[in-house]
Amino acid sequence: MKPAILFFFTIVITVYFLANWYIFSRGMKALEFTHIKSVFTWAFWILVISFPLGQFLERGNPNDIFRMVSFTGSFYLVILLYSIMMVFFIDIIRLFDGWLNFVPASLKAGIFSGKSLFIVVSGISVLLLIAGYINAINPRVNKIEIEVDKIVADRKEIKAVLVTDIHMGAIIQNGRIQKMVNMINNLNPDIVLFGGDLVDHNPIPVIKKKMGEYFKQLHPKLGMYAVTGNHEFIGHAQVSIDYLSTVGINYVRDTAINVGGILTLAGRDDRDKPRFEDGHKRKELEDILRDVDPNLPLILMDHQPVDYNKAEKAGVDLMLSGHTHKGQIWPFGYLTSAIFENHYGLLQKGNSFFYTSSGYGSWGPPVRIGNRPEIVEITIKLK
Repeated sequence: MKPAILFFFTIVITVYFLANWYIFSRGMKALEFTHIKSVFTWAFWILVISFPLGQFLERGNPNDIFRMVSFTGSFYLVILLYSIMMVFFIDIIRLFDGWLNFVPASLKAGIFSGKSLFIVVSGISVLLLIAGYINAINPRVNKIEIEVDKIVADRKEIKAVLVTDIHMGAIIQNGRIQKMVNMINNLNPDIVLFGGDLVDHNPIPVIKKKMGEYFKQLHPKLGMYAVTGNHEFIGHAQVSIDYLSTVGINYVRDTAINVGGILTLAGRDDRDKPRFEDGHKRKELEDILRDVDPNLPLILMDHQPVDYNKAEKAGVDLMLSGHTHKGQIWPFGYLTSAIFENHYGLLQKGNSFFYTSSGYGSWGPPVRIGNRPEIVEITIKLK
C-alpha cells in the first residue's frame, strides 16, 4: 500500500473511532442511572466494529455471513452520522444553557433528560435509516430532452438511457439488477449507456452471483456501452471489464466510436486511474476526438463531471457523468455541490449539454436521504 493511501486510511480510522467514542461517552452519561449500560456497551461496540470489518471482508470472497456484517456496518454508519449531528446540537444547547440558564427545569427533568434524549436521538436516527433505505431501493425514471443542431438521415431523435453508479457487489445484488433491467426495457431505448462504477470495487461477488447474466435481457438496437469509474480501478478493473464484456457491454476506453452511422460515442477512463495504475494516464480529450465525424451527434461519457470547458471547446453535444450520487446522504450534497461545477442535473454551456446523474445504486450504506436514485431517459432531438 502506498504511504499516502496508508496515511489517509489511518486518518479515517482515527476520526471514525474518535467520533464513536464521543457518541459512546454521551450515551453512557444519558444511561448512567439505568440498568442497561452493559447491554448498550456491548451492542454499541459490536456495531462500531462491524463497519470496518465489513469493508475488510468485502474485499475477499464474501459469503452471506460476510454480507450481513457489511450490511450491518453500513447501516450503522448512517445512525452514527445523524447521532453525531443531533448530540452535537444538544451539547451546544447545554453549553449555552450553562451560561444563560434558559432551559426550564421542568424540561431538563422531562424531554431534555438524558434518558429521553437518548430515546429521541436513537429513534430519529433509526427512522431516517429506514426511510433512506426505502428511498434507495425505489429509483425513479428521470426524463430529459435536448436539441442538437445536427442532421442524421431518416432520424428525428435518438432515445438513450443512462445508468450510472450501480455499485454491484456485496450489497447491491441480483434483485436490484433485475429491477433495473426491467425499468430499462420498459423504456425501449435505442442505446443504453453505463456511466461508470458498475462494480463497487470487488468483482468476485458480481461474478459469483452471476449478476452479469441480467444484462443479457437488454437488447437496445444500437447496443450497450460503458466507461470505467473510480470504483472499478479501486478494485480489479480489468477483471470487471472482461466479465461484463462477455454479456454484451462494450467498454469505450479513451476512444471514440461510430455507432451505426447515427452518432459518435466517446468514452474516457476515469480520471483517478493513475492513482491505482502507476504510469497509466488517461488520454487527453482532444486526442480522443481528433478524427471524429463533425456531422454526427457527439456524446461523451466521463464518469466524473470534470473538464467541462475542454468538452465544450471540443464540440461535444452531450456529456454524461455520475460519481457524485448527489451527495447520497444529507448533508453531503452541499459538499459535492461545492466540489463540482454540476453535481446533479442538466447544464448547458454554449452549444454543449452536460448531465450528471445521481446514480442508480449507492456506495457504503444502501441508503439515500435528500435525493433519489434514478435511471435517466434522454431524448436527443435532431434537425
